[in-house]
Amino acid sequence: MSATPERTANPRGGKVIEKSAFYPHPPEAVWVALTDRWALAEWLMPNDFEPRRGHRFQFRVDPVPGFSGITECEVLELDPPRRMVWSWVVLPKDPSKPKPPPMILTWTLSPEANGTRLNLHQTGAEVLNWWWRMSMSHGWKRMMQTLLPKCVANVRDGAFLRGAITKRDYPIRTVPEHFAK
Repeated sequence: MSATPERTANPRGGKVIEKSAFYPHPPEAVWVALTDRWALAEWLMPNDFEPRRGHRFQFRVDPVPGFSGITECEVLELDPPRRMVWSWVVLPKDPSKPKPPPMILTWTLSPEANGTRLNLHQTGAEVLNWWWRMSMSHGWKRMMQTLLPKCVANVRDGAFLRGAITKRDYPIRTVPEHFAK
């Protein structure tokens, strides 16, 4: 698997984060790991995702300094098993502060010999300070190279088998139960 570094290439002058990884699995298996809420909960964050255009959902973890633990999203496009686009808004820890404008995450799956190339293209990262942008870029790399492959490998007959990743990197003590159980 390979990943590309963060770069500035947005025609509007904003920051773009791009990552790419190869998985030795068909696009349909990678798609399941991207669109099954329990797979997303294992490799990304607990959520109430549904793979349907227009669905508004959240990712939730316990708050940490500077982060409320809540990311609000919406499915903007869905073209199984080729492309999915989300809006992505990291809510500020201080609820009196305004929400930042949404970032846009585009997931593109392309069949390659003996597997699938997954590309992530994230625009609008200029709403994050440099530290959060760097953390997000490194986080996507780790998730796409280390965590997501474990979930893709746990797809059988078009369904995700929970338990690919048993230990979380972050606590979820304050996350509503329906997000994580």
